[in-house]
Amino acid sequence: MIENDRYYRRYVKDINSGYIYLQTGLVKKAILNSLFEIKYRLTIQIAKDKKFTDQTFFKDSAYMPVVDKAPTKYAKRLIEDYTHLQTLYQDDNTTKTVNTISDFLSTIVDYVDIHELTNAYLKLLKQINIVVPFLSSNKSGYANLINKHERLLLLVDLKSNSANNTSLNYDRLDNAKFINLASLLDTLIRHENRNPTFQEYLARQIAFEMINIRGYNEAPIVPWGNSGFRKIQTQASITDPGLGHLTGTIRKMEFINGTNVHIEYLERGQENDREVVEPYRLPDLATIGKVKMSVGKDTSVSSYVGRPMFEDTFENSFIKSVHTTIAVCSSIFMNGLSECKVAIERMTVSQAIKFMQTVSANVIRDESLQVLAAAFCINYPLIDDRPTTLANNDGKAKRITDKTEIAKLGIEIAKAGNFDKVTFDGTANWYPSDPIMEQLGYKNSLVLVHKAHEQGLLTYFSAGFRFKHLTDIVQTGTDGIGLGGAQILRFMDSKNGYQDPFKQENIKKILDINKKAAHSIIGQGAILLSRLDRMHYEGSIPLWADKQREKLFNALLNSDEANISLLLDTLQEIMQMPVDLVHPLVAWAQRLISNKNDALAFSDMAESQKQYYIDLLEKHIKHHDYNELNTVLKELISLKHY
Repeated sequence: MIENDRYYRRYVKDINSGYIYLQTGLVKKAILNSLFEIKYRLTIQIAKDKKFTDQTFFKDSAYMPVVDKAPTKYAKRLIEDYTHLQTLYQDDNTTKTVNTISDFLSTIVDYVDIHELTNAYLKLLKQINIVVPFLSSNKSGYANLINKHERLLLLVDLKSNSANNTSLNYDRLDNAKFINLASLLDTLIRHENRNPTFQEYLARQIAFEMINIRGYNEAPIVPWGNSGFRKIQTQASITDPGLGHLTGTIRKMEFINGTNVHIEYLERGQENDREVVEPYRLPDLATIGKVKMSVGKDTSVSSYVGRPMFEDTFENSFIKSVHTTIAVCSSIFMNGLSECKVAIERMTVSQAIKFMQTVSANVIRDESLQVLAAAFCINYPLIDDRPTTLANNDGKAKRITDKTEIAKLGIEIAKAGNFDKVTFDGTANWYPSDPIMEQLGYKNSLVLVHKAHEQGLLTYFSAGFRFKHLTDIVQTGTDGIGLGGAQILRFMDSKNGYQDPFKQENIKKILDINKKAAHSIIGQGAILLSRLDRMHYEGSIPLWADKQREKLFNALLNSDEANISLLLDTLQEIMQMPVDLVHPLVAWAQRLISNKNDALAFSDMAESQKQYYIDLLEKHIKHHDYNELNTVLKELISLKHY
């Protein structure tokens, strides 16, 4: 496999081989769900056949979840969906395939023999693959069906081709271990830069069905990591409700390197009033687990959660609303995701802080690896009713309407609310959204990133990005860019707002632009500033380097490439520090230890006190005691005098 350039933490041992018995009922459900996915693949193929553009694409109905997965009713729904797809687009290239799939679906409930069912399904896949080529038919892979004592087994062995091995010197796997194995299988296929075989695709679908039963609770966690110390500082947060990821994003490593896989329901339809319909919405949990399984440990995965749901007043709704948010975030985190994004709306500033502190204190997560993100819409006024504001404003709350001031206040709220990330969103009561970079501008965006990183917060911008905006946003040094709307990664019917096919080919284009921007003089300066700001927060920055930090910020603010170049040379020692490939807290502690002679955190500390903290840090690193390490690092932060 390709060596991973991101730290990840696995809580269970990897499973590299094993088998399961296939049961007709489970396989039948997996097949039906796979045909739901294949319908999406067929839609992408039709978009290619028809040569749709953003101006010519059309769709006549919004996304609708499946309402009944009983095999008979589910099969009937799928037949209707495939028929409607063919009627809508009248694509001659897919007519025969649609008819073949419909014929299979009309008889699927009649299969009782597992051998006959799987043979019929594999035959169907081969016919589908002629029109929608997404499987490999000329390679023996790591998954194989084996007949043994009148039972049908699915054997997966990542170390060798198991086609000729019928001795079954393997462990029989439970559901959790098989999901783990299927995740590694998907990762290996991606690293080999190929399509899965028919049997490997079946293994993936079986694992997906197991996720439908219990989720993916043994997933590895790939954190965002510390700002400035990633191999790629600004991650393209490629956004889709799920199917676009499963059919596109996860297919190639060239789509993964530099990407955070973000799951979010984007389609707004014809109702654009933010008060009536939230512009972004929560995806379904099963899809979240499936995307995480397919991504594995190659990069971080995040999900949108949305704004709290209040029934009445804040006080009357507090317990239910906060517990609902905690439950949603906890279930997402238990599927191994790196981030949950909560929209901070319909609350005053003091209410928001109370709400966020309660969520942060009670959500189930690894708090050093899994982050809570606070999303602030810069077009959504904030009511500042904090005691200090009231005291300085004749007892009255302030209504903040300026876009930049809303964003700056968002940084304060995120920090006070004990969240780990602040995100700036530019949506309004229309779609497509106005580009947030045109609403804020480069200078304001740079200021926001700088201020947030000084506070130890991750940063993120979203809404309306086109290719032309990517260079500016990368050159702020932000941690993430939200990309996924109709402007850049999905087709949308301009008349009704309905979205559908995912433009996976645009991922590489996005990443190439980002890479070029990061390698520019301004881009390198922004990455260095992110690193300096992070070290300032940590207290690990050498005193001499901290004196250069504001100089670099001002040079970036004025796009002064000559001064940026000089500062890059001056700060080569900081530039040459390694990226984090260990636990983020360990990396932080190691920087403090390495710079103990001139680190900001120890600048006014007695030698005995400094040595006390160094000893504690070294002890907790040695014992992998991340909880105690976190406590000591936060204690050092609380002693800051700068």
